[in-house]
Amino acid sequence: MADLFEYLTWRGDLDFSEAAFNEVDCLLLCQIIYLNYSSLVPHDFSDRGPALETVAQNMQNLKDFDQRSDLGPGLNPRTMELFLEASKTRRFGSLRLCAYRNIIDLEKEEQFCAMTFSSPQWNAVIFRGTDSSIVGWKEDFNLGYLPQVPAQLDATEYLNQAFTQLDGNIIIGGHSKGGNLSLYAATHCKSEYLERIISIYNNDGPGFNKDFFSTERFLSIKDRLHTYVPQLSIVGMLFSHPDNYKVVRSNEKGLGQHDPMSWIVNGPGFELIEQRDNASKFIGETINEWMDDLSPSEIEDFIETIFGVLNRADIKKVAQMKENPLKSMGRVIGVSAKLSSKTRNAVLHTAGELIKTAVSNLHN
Repeated sequence: MADLFEYLTWRGDLDFSEAAFNEVDCLLLCQIIYLNYSSLVPHDFSDRGPALETVAQNMQNLKDFDQRSDLGPGLNPRTMELFLEASKTRRFGSLRLCAYRNIIDLEKEEQFCAMTFSSPQWNAVIFRGTDSSIVGWKEDFNLGYLPQVPAQLDATEYLNQAFTQLDGNIIIGGHSKGGNLSLYAATHCKSEYLERIISIYNNDGPGFNKDFFSTERFLSIKDRLHTYVPQLSIVGMLFSHPDNYKVVRSNEKGLGQHDPMSWIVNGPGFELIEQRDNASKFIGETINEWMDDLSPSEIEDFIETIFGVLNRADIKKVAQMKENPLKSMGRVIGVSAKLSSKTRNAVLHTAGELIKTAVSNLHN
């Protein structure tokens, strides 16, 4: 079963004029953008920014290299290794990096990060996703029901700036929340830029409300959208999503399939399967059915309640539910006691399914 490292071995000696940009290339860029490029990549747009190879060399000379390599729970510990290996290849090493923006605003509850990769053939605007923290999952839920969130507005502004200041066409992509930001920005940027969009890649990103997919703007870029989810997709199945998404086989179990580095590569594409796992279907359909029956204010109450319960139960990471599911559920039950019967049942059911999924196939 091939992965992103094997892809580098197989295709790393071919530049993008010899083998066109594909979904695996995008996923690799979506993974390495989880690293911290501050002080290494300029804030402004320029297709002559430092080469990825140079950035990698400079990264290794930093005093805080070890700290930058440790992305913490929820993000693959081999991400820095992947970046360094990519930098040695002809395919990725010569890419130019620019416009690294990283915004964390606790007051706005916003986390936004983007960077642009440029080749002679195209520019790729890549938006960073979230980690596996409960706060990150709450942000994914918020993306689907709020009219807009600060990160979506920043993504649109960033994309407009890229079109204004860079020559040539643009590829847009992201993983998790970054996938949602990619599609949002593509459908909200200035109309005169639409023809310069080559493709949009949404890798297991949360969806939108149903009306979004019937808008004129979405329909105008629909044929350029590529949506991928793993077998057991939870985040990518939140809210409504395009019907023509593709399911990727993963070498991980349960919630670990959200990790892009677990997706199985087959040549210049992914190893695809016909449908998602039953657990993914059940949780996605169950949560989305509840959402469909609620008003925006009720959805807000539900999301605030369930994530407030998880927070008060001192569950900060999805991994904690996997490590001690009985203790986690006990805490959820305890702090749910004062809720109304309807809200308590909904919260317990959702939390229960998330915990059950976190431990699914644990010993398989």
